[in-house]
Amino acid sequence: MMDCIRPHQLTQHLTVTTPRLTAPQNPPIIVSVLIVIVMVLETVTGSKRAMGPERVVVVIVSIPIVLLGPLGSNFGTGDSQSDPVEPDCPEWDFSLPPVTSGVGQFRPEEGMTLSFSVSRLVVGLQQGIDDDKLVQYFSYYRPETIARSINGTVSGYPGIFYAVATNDEKLIRTWIKHGGDANAVEKIHGFPLLAFTILNTLNIHRDTTAMTTTLLSLGADAGVIPRVFFMPFLQDPPVEGPDPRVVTDINEPKKEWCKRYIWPSLARVTNISQRYFLEKTIKGRPASARQTQVALAHNATELLGISYFMIGQATAASSVIKKLLTHLALPTGKPLVLVFAGPSGHGKTELAKRLGQLLTLELECVDSTEIKYESDLFGPKQPYLGYQQGSPLNNFLTRMSGKRAIVFLDEFEKTTREVQNACLIPFDEGKYIDRRDREAVDCSKTIWIIATNALDRKIVDFCERNPNVFKSDDAEKHVRLMTELEKTLKKQLKHTFGNPLSGRISAVLPFLPFSLGEQAVVTHKYILELKNKVLAPVDLSSGKLVGRVLLHIKSDGAVCETVATEGYDPDQGARSLQTAVKTRVEEELVHTYLEEDEVISETQALADYTVDIQRDGTLLIFKSTGAEKSFAD
Repeated sequence: MMDCIRPHQLTQHLTVTTPRLTAPQNPPIIVSVLIVIVMVLETVTGSKRAMGPERVVVVIVSIPIVLLGPLGSNFGTGDSQSDPVEPDCPEWDFSLPPVTSGVGQFRPEEGMTLSFSVSRLVVGLQQGIDDDKLVQYFSYYRPETIARSINGTVSGYPGIFYAVATNDEKLIRTWIKHGGDANAVEKIHGFPLLAFTILNTLNIHRDTTAMTTTLLSLGADAGVIPRVFFMPFLQDPPVEGPDPRVVTDINEPKKEWCKRYIWPSLARVTNISQRYFLEKTIKGRPASARQTQVALAHNATELLGISYFMIGQATAASSVIKKLLTHLALPTGKPLVLVFAGPSGHGKTELAKRLGQLLTLELECVDSTEIKYESDLFGPKQPYLGYQQGSPLNNFLTRMSGKRAIVFLDEFEKTTREVQNACLIPFDEGKYIDRRDREAVDCSKTIWIIATNALDRKIVDFCERNPNVFKSDDAEKHVRLMTELEKTLKKQLKHTFGNPLSGRISAVLPFLPFSLGEQAVVTHKYILELKNKVLAPVDLSSGKLVGRVLLHIKSDGAVCETVATEGYDPDQGARSLQTAVKTRVEEELVHTYLEEDEVISETQALADYTVDIQRDGTLLIFKSTGAEKSFAD
């Protein structure tokens, strides 16, 4: 006997539960699948099976099935890149687990008696050791011993992740210098180190821009971040994340970590400065194998990343790298003499300081506005009064004899011919005589940097006539324009310093006015400094009454562009933008802060304030609460 139960009657006998899909990555496709179940029933009486006809029951089940595409791929003709299929994997809150390895507090002196342990080192990082203690710990081991273990994992994460979590860029430089991998990937969620660095701001509630640029300068691959999150850098990505249809590179293997649940967080925390340097990395040309070899041979590898610490001035930074590598690859008895020419506030001093920091070279800065006579620069000669004391520059050159060092002569055009002629022999032969004891000094390894504003007008006029000089998309045209500008400046330099001195100059490096995008990034730099200042505690005894403020910038690209457009002065450069941030953001923030009726105290709770831009282009600063706070960066 056969009974047939129809599908619409099945609900009386069988309940089918369709799995609930969370955050589907493709448009759901629902199909009905018919399942036929045939059952043969027997009659049983007591312990014996009854004889007689068997009863056959046929059940027809209709079950809705949700498909993301046939066999796991997108169904139909849709674009597979716009809606990627994501494997089932746990979501990560971007935090690292606490580590307990060994006994008690980590001490660098453990290296004297115990084997190298990246686990113990991670314990020390989580306990707050600084770069000095890290260097001390490393000093007890051979470099090859450290290199073998430093990329090991601790509680499932590479040790370098814990180093990055400290947000101490000096510490991460030491870590990578000893063999750490700037492109490490943790295996649990597939996160690359660079992505973790950017998202780490959600855990520490501090800006991670310096750590991000440090990693990029040390070889981190910017290609692990989908381009839609940072290109073009001046454009703010949507708070909820980009439209899946425009994420064209998400299926690349090195971007598989970037799941859809991450998109809103990544879009929200990747600030304009990080976007700028990520785009700069993608568009830039990496150092060649031979350039890297020369840098390694002279312990100057960090020189190759100097452009990551400069906003704008890509040509000047590139020229410094080329000139210095050439000087190192083919040593001569003559020092390197560079002229940094351009308007004030556009990075001349900054580049000189960064050069010294990255190469670990001592830097002597001379304010040439105060130098009128030879003795002002080098000190009086014997037997004139005061010769025993020398001068700061005389004593610096003597102390650094035969060593690599940097001398920065600021506003050198304001000196006299007497002073300029006194530099001819040191610039040409790399020789100098100590004014105190008449001993010979070797300054052939000294890098002389002459900063001048005498060529400002030539540079500004050239940029106004050739606006394409700010565009690097056409590399050949850009190089041709910069070469033309350098020739013009060299001719002008003869009139400024005369033939004897200008003939001893190795290269003239022009520093250009900032483009609009660069102005916005410089503005953001000063806003970041303001954020750190107002986050610091209140100190009633010193009179610092503004503190414990978390400052958020909503749509930082638009905000910084607005402030820059109103405040930038090509003659003052970054200083004009610093003033604009002070008047447009800092003063308005303090005014809003002081409108609160609550008495200021050193133990007051952290307060959130947001800088936003209104439709008419004006800035708005307000205390963030509720939904407003959730949309702040």
